[in-house]
Amino acid sequence: MKSSEIFKDDNSNQQFFDKVFDNHLDIVRSMNEQLIWRNLLYMVGEQYLEYLRSSKSFRRRQIPDYVPTPVSNEIREFVRSINAFLSNQKNIPRVWPNTNEREDKEAADLGEFLLTWMDQSKDGDFFDEMERVRIWLCVSGTAFLRTFPDANGGQWTGDGSDRFKTGDVGTQCITPFNVRLDTSGETLKKKRWIGVQSLEDPEWVEDTFKVLIEPRGKESAFTDYSNRLAKLITSVSPWKGNNLDFQSLDSSDEDVVLFRELEFKPTMTHPQGQYFISCGGKIIYKRDRMPIKATPEEWYYSITDFHYNYVPGRFWSDAAVNDLISPQNTINEIDQALAINRKGMARPLVFLPGDVGLKKVEMGGRGFNLLSYNPIMGQKPQVENGTPLPAQVLEERKFQKQQMQDSGGDPKNVLRGATPSAQSSGVQLDILRETVERGKAPDIDRYNRSLTKVYKKRLLLAQEIYQEDRILKIAGRGNKVKIKKFKSSDLRGNTDVRLELDSGLIATKSGQTQVLLSMIQSGFFGDVQQRPEIQEELFKRFGMASFSEEENADLNRAERENLALASGEKPTVHIVEMAPNPQDPQAPPQPQVMVEDPLFKYDNHPIHYKEHLQFAFSDEFSELPEQLKVIFLAHTDTHRMEIDNVKPDMRQYVQIDKMYPLMTRNEQMQILTEIGIQPDAEGEVAGLPDASKTMQAKQHLMDTEAREQGKMVGEETKRIKINTDAMVKMKGMEKDAISAEKGGKRV
Repeated sequence: MKSSEIFKDDNSNQQFFDKVFDNHLDIVRSMNEQLIWRNLLYMVGEQYLEYLRSSKSFRRRQIPDYVPTPVSNEIREFVRSINAFLSNQKNIPRVWPNTNEREDKEAADLGEFLLTWMDQSKDGDFFDEMERVRIWLCVSGTAFLRTFPDANGGQWTGDGSDRFKTGDVGTQCITPFNVRLDTSGETLKKKRWIGVQSLEDPEWVEDTFKVLIEPRGKESAFTDYSNRLAKLITSVSPWKGNNLDFQSLDSSDEDVVLFRELEFKPTMTHPQGQYFISCGGKIIYKRDRMPIKATPEEWYYSITDFHYNYVPGRFWSDAAVNDLISPQNTINEIDQALAINRKGMARPLVFLPGDVGLKKVEMGGRGFNLLSYNPIMGQKPQVENGTPLPAQVLEERKFQKQQMQDSGGDPKNVLRGATPSAQSSGVQLDILRETVERGKAPDIDRYNRSLTKVYKKRLLLAQEIYQEDRILKIAGRGNKVKIKKFKSSDLRGNTDVRLELDSGLIATKSGQTQVLLSMIQSGFFGDVQQRPEIQEELFKRFGMASFSEEENADLNRAERENLALASGEKPTVHIVEMAPNPQDPQAPPQPQVMVEDPLFKYDNHPIHYKEHLQFAFSDEFSELPEQLKVIFLAHTDTHRMEIDNVKPDMRQYVQIDKMYPLMTRNEQMQILTEIGIQPDAEGEVAGLPDASKTMQAKQHLMDTEAREQGKMVGEETKRIKINTDAMVKMKGMEKDAISAEKGGKRV
């Protein structure tokens, strides 16, 4: 159907809608949907199925109730392992600035902040939608995530009857059954149009689009696959009761309407593309632009396609589950044979040569059945136990399970977390995991490329929707809340998004812990005890984020002061300035307290000074009013004054003086730098002392201490002797004086 015929009038548009969403016109799509139904049933545990060619559908096998139907669901475990594997790829969105100007770089940083906030907002709904995408990716081979303007989101604005919401950026996983695509083109970009259908509340449709929706009789002939899927999965029961439900919409669905949307790519006549909505058999909305605004350089559909196994020549990819159906059936057949055989082992066969009688007898107060027989030529009944299945059956089961692991690209269940041996270290597990991941590198790259498109579409919509100021909150360092204001003009058109892998090569917790411990022991982080920010990050990496050290109180207090300043509040912080002495102008300036904080004297000044200095170098600080900058810098200088006024600990210098000759040259240079002496890098290396030199140094130290002790004892003896001589002389002089006085009286 030509474009001129499609867009001629509303009737032509509606006819095209009916043609697009007619399930009987696309035979390839119908076959693909049957495979998806089968894969879904196998994943939920309904695996004893048979295909009916007449109705082109699956049904449960007609098996008697007494026949066991065990299921060892390896397919579900495979889906879980792929889901965990892709979710462990921790990606961080990075926005590249358009230019090297400071404004563009700040706008790019704000875009990264916005994307992180969108991930964490709405209770993490985005991560739930991405998990559904990963599951559909395994089951159907092609999954879809839609990024669209959500009219039900945002903030309420307006008064009275004119109240409406400002809108928000929404993301939703769309089931493959509800997506319609142009048959031409192997990629989504080459499709001329895409369609999406869903069930909506008719009241919401009427209120939003200001139209009256009338019931359309023939819509009941169309199947809503979301509702059909829900009823199908609900009908799956471990007791294998009723048949599976493959019916269409029923009478209970009359309170909803089919809501269908079509997006057309840009053309020469419509450079912005087109967007149509049909509901109740008529066109209720149309616009000469796509939901995501197109530019002359680029355009995007609102849906993003994720692929598992590309198939040359077609858009729809193969599901990973397709290769696991055959070995899964073999495992189920073996388990069924083992269950039947196990029951036969407990029921032995009795071969009887002749007539047998059965009578009930009683002996010792207990009743039992007695088997009597009439022997023929002396033969007696023969009891034969059941024959166990050969070991070959168990070996075949093991082989089929191994084949499923190999087909799924997960040998030895490494992606599921199975350890190869008890002696394997965390790094060895990471090496093994990396080896497995190399085989899935194309799948990872393909998944990340599609996820990058999703982030870019979200940023493009945010640039158009967020016209008013919004408060963004994300978890910063130490799970502290970071708050920023945002509106669309702040982005300045910086929407070039790239994803960076956060976890790096070390993927397992044990591997990360082992590498971090090695780095700590080698001194890579320096003196960890003197760096509280490194301690806090290590606690988080080791899974002890709630663990708090003593210096966290000072960190929190310094960050609160920074946050109060960033929010525009006038902080009441301690400020000391050097003021001249009015009584003596020639005297040096004296410190004078301008603003007093009673807790200031208890602060750990080096920690406060470092935190305030980092904030002073940030972009947030540069945007503050000059008055707040002056106050904050004066407070930072006050902490610096307290650090400079600290008296050096002479005991430390005495201890360094004793240990200095025993240090290596690098250690000596480090000590000299710390005490303010510029060391000579080409000086002679002292080297580490051996045992003999150590003993000589200790003996020399003991001799020196003995000599010093002897000198002290000699000096003390000499002092005592001098004092004693003086006392004797004083006594003699007193005695002579008394004698002279007595002689004068006699005369």
